[in-house]
Parts: sequence; structure tokens; C-alpha cells
Amino acid sequence: MDEGRADGGQSLAETAYRRLEEAIVTLEIQPGSALTEAQLIALVGLGRTPVREALIRLSQHGMVEILPRKGVVVADINAIDVMAALDAREVLEKLVVSDAARRAGPAERIAIVDLARAMRAAADQGDAAAYMRLDKQLDAAVASAARSPYASRAVEPLQALIRRAWYHFERQDDLPQAARFHAVLAQAIAAADAPAAAAACDALMAHLREGLMGTLSRA
Repeated sequence: MDEGRADGGQSLAETAYRRLEEAIVTLEIQPGSALTEAQLIALVGLGRTPVREALIRLSQHGMVEILPRKGVVVADINAIDVMAALDAREVLEKLVVSDAARRAGPAERIAIVDLARAMRAAADQGDAAAYMRLDKQLDAAVASAARSPYASRAVEPLQALIRRAWYHFERQDDLPQAARFHAVLAQAIAAADAPAAAAACDALMAHLREGLMGTLSRA
């Protein structure tokens, strides 16, 4: 294996980033946790250089604070940060889904609908872990279909921040309804209907906002 590449061709730094991001988003690593570099290297099973590169990205995305010569502290979750992330995500994601509706190829449209359908199945089964993995895959599929790299790269960390808040506030009871919003969005993209995709995105963001605000008000 190339020293700088993982088996699937993904860079080791990207692999380290994905593993650490998932651990933070799913609360395997709790908000406020302090970890040493050695602990993080052991967690992801990769060397110091890719882990350091991953931590720089995570710091830029608001997930961790790097403490020189000490390690990192995972960012806490608070209402102001969550709502600010959702505000920015709403603007960027509407652009991405509209572009996906206009630019996706036939196979991409089918894949997007299939992922949304799988999300509904996971929701019906109450499988939150599978649902969130599929949600991330759907976001990636839509971003790829959009061919809008700047907006897609900007919205991705915001999506992760909102997923982490969802886990933190235990929104599992919302799975079926959230899955329906995603299904409407996927169908609009599949139909190449950019205005409908934008409207579906607005509805999804409003649903997320309502749920998170309700939870935050009770926290």
C-alpha cells in the first residue's frame, strides 16, 4: 500500500479525518473531551502525520481545539453554535440541491432516490446508526451530483455539526418524519426540478430548526 494512501485510494489524512469526524459526530468521543495525540493515533490506527492533518481540518471546521504539545479538546455543543451552523447550512444546501437537480446524471438520480428510500427503511426500523450513515451518504451523493465543489465543501462540515447536535439531543423519535422530508427532496432532484428541490430543502431545514430549537429550549 502507498504510504500516503488507504486501500481504497483515499489519502491516509482523509481516512483519519473521516474516522475522527464519525467518532465525534456519533459521540463516541464526547463533547468537551481532552485527548492526547497518542490516544487519537491509537483510535484511528494511523500514523502521526495523517492524524495531525486531520486535526487541523477538524479544528477549521469547529469540531476540536488544538492545544499545542498537549493534544485536543473536542468542542462543546451549545445553542448559539448549533443555530449559526444551521443558518449557514440552509443557504449553502439550497444551492447544492438546486444544482444537483439541474446537473445530476440518470444513475446519480437513481442512487439519490435509493439512498432516501433506504433512510426511510432505517427510520421505520428505528435504526438510528444506519439512518445517520445513510444521511451522510445521501449528502455526499447530492454534493457529487451538484458539481458545485465550493458550496459542497463549505456545507459538508456544517452538516456534520448538525448531525452531532442531533445525536447529542437524542432526536431518534424524529427519524420517520425527517426521512419523509429527505424523500421529497430526493424525488425533486430525481425529477430535475430545481425549484421543487429548493423548496424541499427549505422544508427540511425548517423541520430541523423547529426540532432543534424545541430541544434546546428544554435543555
